[in-house]
Amino acid sequence: MSRASIEIVNPIGVGASQQTGLARRKHDSLRGLRVGLLDNNKPNADKFLQFVGDLLKRRADDIELVALRKMSRTEADCLPELIGRCDVVINAFAD
Repeated sequence: MSRASIEIVNPIGVGASQQTGLARRKHDSLRGLRVGLLDNNKPNADKFLQFVGDLLKRRADDIELVALRKMSRTEADCLPELIGRCDVVINAFAD
């Protein structure tokens, strides 16, 4: 009688992580800057950006927030406007 063997393979693999430094920043502070809040029109993205905007205003009350909502998830027509009006932009998407 022959014996068959079965090899079991774990497809999960071994997790790896690597710590890196933060990307270089153009601005040392948000003070006095115009911050764009770009909502990609997914559910709850506006709520998240409102929260982020409120948090930023508490930290630096002299910033100007520029909120903009894309009307479709693929629309990019609003990006030149944000680039022209804002010093930094935060893009959010949520569900």
